[in-house]
Amino acid sequence: MSERKVVVAGGGIGGLALSIGLSRAGFAVTVIERADRIADVGAGLVLYPNGIRALDAISAPLGKAVRAAGHVAAPGDVRPHLRSDGVRLAEDPIGELENRWGTPHVMLLRSALQNALLDEALAVDVDLRIGREVVDHTADESGVEVSLSDGSTVTGDLLVGTDGLRSGVRARLLGETPIRYRGYSSVRGRTAVSHRFPVGVTAAGPGIDLFVGAVGGGLLYWTAKIVAPQGEWPAKTPEAALADLLVELADWDPALREIVETTDTAAGVVMTDIVDRDPVPQWTFGRVTLLGDAAHPMAPTLGQGAGMALEDAAVLTACLAEGSLADYERARAPRTREIVLLSRRTGGVDFERAVEFSTSDDQFSRLFGWRPGTDIEGVER
Repeated sequence: MSERKVVVAGGGIGGLALSIGLSRAGFAVTVIERADRIADVGAGLVLYPNGIRALDAISAPLGKAVRAAGHVAAPGDVRPHLRSDGVRLAEDPIGELENRWGTPHVMLLRSALQNALLDEALAVDVDLRIGREVVDHTADESGVEVSLSDGSTVTGDLLVGTDGLRSGVRARLLGETPIRYRGYSSVRGRTAVSHRFPVGVTAAGPGIDLFVGAVGGGLLYWTAKIVAPQGEWPAKTPEAALADLLVELADWDPALREIVETTDTAAGVVMTDIVDRDPVPQWTFGRVTLLGDAAHPMAPTLGQGAGMALEDAAVLTACLAEGSLADYERARAPRTREIVLLSRRTGGVDFERAVEFSTSDDQFSRLFGWRPGTDIEGVER
């Protein structure tokens, strides 16, 4: 193929990362984003070595900016795993990841990552159109025409749907496929760094798991997973959700409970049901394809939602630079299917297991050891 003009539906992590990679590779890129600003709602995320490696492949300055925007695990950093009463069960040596894999474990606020991506996208002349939404598209051998919510249209050689879990582009390609509730919800917020847990902690009690990590700027990000009926926690106000969570944590170790008690409510408390979709065998149709959660939404158990979107962006950039859209899906479908299913198997809330997962576990070698080009090299043509 010889696509040189790409329309990207969605200006989230995957969409902006792709736009940066393609623009640096010589493509003209237009990004359509529904929101009119990047909201700072308290949420954070983790990028493991594979995600950082994908960022570096997309843009070395971007990789550097993301490291500067968050907390980079240092040699010797350990994230303890506790029982809810404070008894230490295990520990996760996150500071060893860079020595083992060549790139570090980085945690940062989602808004900090979005801002780093936005700055780089503007620096490489991405055409970013905010406050409007892709509502329809048509495609034939000559190209794609994309209809926007303001009545305007955009044309290009290729459309990439990076518009998330409830992707409109996906629905037009695949129809409505089921969103599957995983049996638990999450409540998320942020607070000041704890002297007892400066780089974070994980803990578990009956029906609840707690994950806490440093995100830079003297802040900790926390997320609690709670077994509950679908819709119960998202229906609460942020104030009610925080109060109800503290009731659930009443018998927990005071140092763990304090992390939630001191939440910066002005920065936002977020409640979501944890869902995914079954992997699909195809997400590319002619001149239209999908990326990130639009293609393969997964539970956050392994912290790989952003990482997989960044890997997708790096691989799709490389494939289009070589003129082969078909290689993208063939390269990415096996790996993303594996991660979706692995996230399911290691998901849920289980206070009796020693640790949710350890980054030193050998089963994650294929996860963290991903390198740009390895997916493409394995494609059978």
